[in-house]
Amino acid sequence: MSFFSLLEYIPSISSIVLKHYTKGPPKKSWDLKLHLAIAMIKGDNRMSKLSIEQTQKEFEKYFMFKAPPHITIKEVILDEEYRQKSKAHLEKILKPYDDVLDENWKDPNDKGLHGEWQYINEQISETDNVILYLHGGGFCVGSPKSVALNYRLSPQNQFPAALCDSIAAYLYLTNPGPNAGFEPINPKRIILAGESAGGNLVFSTLLVLRDAGLPLPAGAIVMADLTQSLPSKWNSEIDKIDFVPSALSYFTNVPSSPAMDEYHANAKALADKIALKNPTIVSHPSFTEVPRFNFYCANEAPMLAESLGNLPPILCQVGGDEKIRDDAILISHKAASPHKYQLPSYATKNFEKSPFKKPTKVILEVYDDMPHIWQTFTFSKHSQLALGRCRDFIKRVTSTEDNDNISMIDLIKEEEVPPSISISPSFIAMRVGTDGTIRELNETDRDCLKWDKIGVVPKPKL
Repeated sequence: MSFFSLLEYIPSISSIVLKHYTKGPPKKSWDLKLHLAIAMIKGDNRMSKLSIEQTQKEFEKYFMFKAPPHITIKEVILDEEYRQKSKAHLEKILKPYDDVLDENWKDPNDKGLHGEWQYINEQISETDNVILYLHGGGFCVGSPKSVALNYRLSPQNQFPAALCDSIAAYLYLTNPGPNAGFEPINPKRIILAGESAGGNLVFSTLLVLRDAGLPLPAGAIVMADLTQSLPSKWNSEIDKIDFVPSALSYFTNVPSSPAMDEYHANAKALADKIALKNPTIVSHPSFTEVPRFNFYCANEAPMLAESLGNLPPILCQVGGDEKIRDDAILISHKAASPHKYQLPSYATKNFEKSPFKKPTKVILEVYDDMPHIWQTFTFSKHSQLALGRCRDFIKRVTSTEDNDNISMIDLIKEEEVPPSISISPSFIAMRVGTDGTIRELNETDRDCLKWDKIGVVPKPKL
C-alpha cells in the first residue's frame, strides 16, 4: 500500500487534518492531492506520542513505495567485509575526532547491511547506470521497503554508523565479490542520490570518498538536509507551508523507551568525555550541548567541512518554501566557490591547508511553492518536473568519462536557460516556476550567504 495514495484515506482523515485542509491550500499552485498529502502530514501528530522504536516500525509500515510492474526487485545482503573496509577508511579520516565520537559505531549490532536492487533488465550490464539511493527520515526512520539501503538508524546508532554503511554499499558496487551476480560497476556510471537526511549523507559520503582517494561517482543528486541552523529553518511564514517541525522539543520530548534511555545516557557520557578532554576540534559550545538537536550527531558536518571542492558534479534541488532552503543554497555556493564561501571564525578547520580547492560543478534548483521532499509526491506535476530534471542530469554526467573537465553547458539543456541566467564555469543557480519556467534566484534567496552562525542552533524557549 502506498502512503501517498491519499484519496483512499479521506474517510479516516482526522479533524486536525480537515482543519488544515478547509483553510485552503497555502499556495495556489497546489492541486487537491498535494494539498491533502501535506494536510495529512501536518495534521497527524500520532508519531510524536510514540516511542522511537514504535515510530520506526510505523514509518516502515506506512511509507512503502510500490515499484512499477516493469521494475524487478531483488533483496541483497552485503558481506560484512564491506563494512570493515569502510570502517578502515573512516577510522583514518576521523582520527582527529576520536575524542568527540561515540565509538559504538564500530561494532554493528544488527543483522547485517542489506538493501534492494531495483532494475529493469534481467541482469546488470556494464552499460547500465546505477543509482545508490540513500533515504531520508532524520537518520532515525526509513528502510529498504521505501528505498534501497538499510543504513543503521539513530538514536540506536550514532555518527558515523550510517556513513560507514553508505561507504560500504559504494565499495560493494565498485568491487563486488565473485558471488554478487554482477561485474564491478564503473564509478563513472554510479550516481549518489538522497532526500532529506539522505541528502546530508550523500555529501558526507562524497567527502569520505574524496579524502580517502577512492574513485568518485559520476555525480550526485542532493535533496539536502544539513545543519538546520539557518534562518529559513526558523521562519514562521515557511512554518505555515512546510511540514518539517521547527520546535526543538520534537527531539527532546520523545517518550522514554529502551533506545531513548540508552541514547540519553550515551550522549551524557560523551559530553562528559568531551568536557574532560577539551579537544580543540570542537568548534562551538552548541555542538556538544545536551540535549542535542539531532539524534544522529552534533550539529556540524558536512556544512563545516574544510572544503567542498573537488567533488563530482552535483544537482541540488530544494523547495522555495522549505525549512532547509537556506542550507541547500549556502552549501551549493560553498561547493561551487570554495575560495569565496569559507568557514566561520569559530571553525577549527583551515581552508588554506586543504588540498581540495578546485570548485565543484553545481546546479542549484529552487522550486517555487514547494515544501520539504515534494519530489516524493510522485502524483504531483511538481514532482514529475523535478524528477525529469534529475533524469536529464543523470544522462549528462554518465555520458562522459571525464567529469573533471565537463562544462556547465554540458550539464544542462542550454535552450531551457534564458539569457538572463548567469552561468559561471562551476555554478548555475535558478528558480524553477510551477510551470517549469526558469529565472534568477529571488533577491532574498541570497540573504543566507551572509549567515555567520552556521551550525549554531538557537536555544529552545522554555
